[in-house]
Amino acid sequence: MEKLNISLAIVHKTLKTLENAFEILEEAKATNNEGFILAAQDSIIQRFEYCYESVWKFFKKYLEITYSLEDISSPKKVFRACVKFRLCSENEGQILIDMADDRNETTHTYNIEKVRIILSDIPLYYTTMIAILNKLEKAK
Repeated sequence: MEKLNISLAIVHKTLKTLENAFEILEEAKATNNEGFILAAQDSIIQRFEYCYESVWKFFKKYLEITYSLEDISSPKKVFRACVKFRLCSENEGQILIDMADDRNETTHTYNIEKVRIILSDIPLYYTTMIAILNKLEKAK
């Protein structure tokens, strides 16, 4: 269980960096400087990508330790298992799967128009990740 607590602390730290990036974007928008705004948006995308990695790997570890699951090697399998074991609702599970698709888009294709659309979904992904982690912490 100590491994999970350490992993959870790391996940919270990564998510805090994403929260900070949202604040930086708001500050950049206030300057009306397009270069700062684009840099802040790029920061959100990058932080989203590593938060995603941190969260799905934490959920994987949690499922392996708590439910002795061994065959969940991909993020989508992990997210489906989270629904199956009621770590999250079906709606939250679908949001996680959508998040996986969007993360693949930002990482592998980098279509700027698509990334700008995804950027608007990242706050939902952030709040969903936080909500599920909070449920897990309360269930301890």
